[in-house]
Amino acid sequence: MKVFFALLLVTLAVAARGVPQSRCSKLLAVGLSSNYNESIAHAIHSMTVQGLQLFNPRANDQNTIPTVNHNLHDKNGVKVLPYAPNDALPSDYFDITMNMIDKILSMIGKSDDGLGAHWSSTERIVHKFHMRDLWLRLQKEVRELSPKPLASVCKCVLDVKSNGIFRAVEWIAAHYESGTPITLLDRPIPKLVDSKTWEFWKSDLLHYYTPEALHDAAVYLHCATKDF
Repeated sequence: MKVFFALLLVTLAVAARGVPQSRCSKLLAVGLSSNYNESIAHAIHSMTVQGLQLFNPRANDQNTIPTVNHNLHDKNGVKVLPYAPNDALPSDYFDITMNMIDKILSMIGKSDDGLGAHWSSTERIVHKFHMRDLWLRLQKEVRELSPKPLASVCKCVLDVKSNGIFRAVEWIAAHYESGTPITLLDRPIPKLVDSKTWEFWKSDLLHYYTPEALHDAAVYLHCATKDF
């Protein structure tokens, strides 16, 4: 009888923690690509409340999306925030395009610009508009997800500390200190100075528009935003 109760307690403890990690690995292996942690980390590393609202208008800063800390010189050394912050655009211009450019250029040289000293003005603009373009593409992908991920899949994909997503966001944050990590491919990235280097940048940025990468990120964003 004591053995029975001991086993029962162990079973209940495992159940309380959620889906067992071994089962998570199997669930995610079936529905996502082998590099899902990188695809998802790229899609969310600079996510904001305003970005999340593309997927659910009720989204707010009470979220659990890991993002690179905009303050790269945080006095406590925090490189990754456990949430996507509010990051409203200015409103001096009529259209979102100029307001985005205004926000980007007005942050250059400040400690909380979110990118660091290695990005040129052109590279900053490309990065910001690429992320918004990707989120808009993912908005369509999330809307058209069929079938929707099961609750068990959502639990697994949102367990970022166990599935490698958090570590991938940490990798991006660490590499902001030494360069311009526009992908997680871990290869040298040239400075964006002309049409030839733009070809390289364009190819790397499009790495995350493949059907597999879009599906990975869409599953995560559906799970992360559906319950606001």
